[in-house]
Amino acid sequence: MSGEHIAGSPEQPLVLIVEDEESIALALSFIVEDAGYCPLVATDGIEALELARLRHPALIITDLMMPRMTGRELIARVLGGALDGHRAPIVLLTAADSTFAADSGADAVLAKPFEITAVEGVLQRFLG
Repeated sequence: MSGEHIAGSPEQPLVLIVEDEESIALALSFIVEDAGYCPLVATDGIEALELARLRHPALIITDLMMPRMTGRELIARVLGGALDGHRAPIVLLTAADSTFAADSGADAVLAKPFEITAVEGVLQRFLG
């Protein structure tokens, strides 16, 4: 599933989902697609940086705890300019304490487990 478009067309805003648990990535992909956006999935922060450099997503939704590069490290790299001037809003998805998550530099935090309406609200907030 890694790096794969689930559906969509080039005209739809691209949402990069960074999640190492396949069932969660799939659920998020379906929500994103159902909302009219184009999901793209990465399984860790390293893969996410590569995809974001190539595809310039309109929004990044990232898990906090992942192998190879955590969500916190991914956020730091994006905020530090790793995407060559492209800066998409970042939503941190986590079961961790929301205060800890809020200190990550993310533009928003989604709690795990998430409600479909919460994900839809984030999509609406950042993508209209």
